[in-house]
Amino acid sequence: MKLIVATIAIIASSLVHATDFSDQLQAMGFSKQVREQRGGIHLDRIKLPFYGVKTTGTQLQVEADQPVRNGIRTSIDGKLYRYQAINNGEFGGKLLATDAKANSFTVVEDNIVGFFKLQNQLFVLTGLLHMGIDVGSLYRLDEVEGKPRLSLVTLLTGAPVDVVTDGGRVFILTTGDLEMVDLSDHRPSLQIIVHDGPWYSVPFNLAMSGSQFAIGMHAGVVVVNYDKFRRQATVQYYAK
Repeated sequence: MKLIVATIAIIASSLVHATDFSDQLQAMGFSKQVREQRGGIHLDRIKLPFYGVKTTGTQLQVEADQPVRNGIRTSIDGKLYRYQAINNGEFGGKLLATDAKANSFTVVEDNIVGFFKLQNQLFVLTGLLHMGIDVGSLYRLDEVEGKPRLSLVTLLTGAPVDVVTDGGRVFILTTGDLEMVDLSDHRPSLQIIVHDGPWYSVPFNLAMSGSQFAIGMHAGVVVVNYDKFRRQATVQYYAK
């Protein structure tokens, strides 16, 4: 029995090690850093690249200057229309719908960040970060009686940057927070996992494996380990 327990412990330990984002980043040449200022980028780091993250299974991949969001799409097909997100920052934006005959019209005027699909339902993210304004929202997109309609799911704590989905849940990276919305619940509520993260205003994209999150950003990568039962998260910033 002791041998069986010891074998299980060794296997579990090796699996944790193999899937740990922190160990993988250090193997890539990143090291733990401390960001003294919320979101601050020192002048000697201004020319350093943005890092994009993604996962293949449990393996974290990091690439410099890869401007690709993992979970947000700027266009998406519904049952009746193809939708396009237009976001011109402080100059506004709109949600554009185009039918099978190439006729287009504006569904709503807003800064449309993009779309994602979860359990065959379309969702829309809006948001703006500009001169002290940092806002965002999550909407459900329905095609009712042949017309698109947006229904507010929840306000966000800031402008959305990227998402990952897991079952009926969506994890949303905003300019300052990492948050979760359980969309399988008929009354979705917002849960903040990390508030005022060290990536403030310069996040790039989001990747997930199990209870670990990697956030690509300017000059480095942030790793978040989340204990969903205790609702506690540890945050560490890595850079070269």
